[in-house]
Amino acid sequence: MAEPLFLEERRRNILELLKQHGRVSVNALSDALSVSTVTIRQDLRALEEEGLLERTYGGAVLRSTPPPIAELSFETRREKLHAEKDAIGRAAAALVQDGYAIALDASTTSYAITPYLKRFDSLTVVTNSLIIAQAFLHTPRIQVLLPAGRLRRDSVSINGMVDTLPTINLNIGFFGARGVTWEAGITEISHDEAEIKRTLIRRCIQPVIVVDSSKWGQIAPYTYQDARDVARIITTDNAPGEMVDQFRAAGTVVDCVSVERP
Repeated sequence: MAEPLFLEERRRNILELLKQHGRVSVNALSDALSVSTVTIRQDLRALEEEGLLERTYGGAVLRSTPPPIAELSFETRREKLHAEKDAIGRAAAALVQDGYAIALDASTTSYAITPYLKRFDSLTVVTNSLIIAQAFLHTPRIQVLLPAGRLRRDSVSINGMVDTLPTINLNIGFFGARGVTWEAGITEISHDEAEIKRTLIRRCIQPVIVVDSSKWGQIAPYTYQDARDVARIITTDNAPGEMVDQFRAAGTVVDCVSVERP
């Protein structure tokens, strides 16, 4: 029997089989991927929630429109463009001061800011990310506030109950994205994550979009901020110049930080 795949590999394989055949059955996927039918149904449900397929009786079919960006696990995404995210994290932390209340979403780019925040005193961090919360476990000078809700496993975050986010005025907030274009704005793959971001942005005096160069030109299903409303973006000098100029022409401050080359 073949060795079972990790979650993100298995879901990639499901999408690849769908592209090849147009439809798949639960039983066939169970045999092909060496997991139970219960696991396959959970995978299909999660992929449908992300808009990547449509479930049918006993299986799934391709969406009638091209699929958006596929979801990957937090650990997999964290390793992608690590040097860019680190440079963005350092630049973002430079905007923070002692005593600030800040928002950090559940993105891997926001997570890259956390090592540079531990030097601050009397900081309050509002986040829906369990991984970010854990990063401050041994930093008692930093208070962490979390919402209630359900666990979203791919992002290791709490979602679904935006009304339980702490009612607090936030000096600054940092928000990652799956896509950045002038036409679609700042987009996210998950409806629930997009709702969390919108709610936190409304409470921020200064919301900042933090994105590596790979997110430019991408469009995910859910827009959480219109391009015309974006005040500041921190990205890297690898970002496409024409797209950066579009935002700058509209008055957005776009910081393109340098990335350490190997």
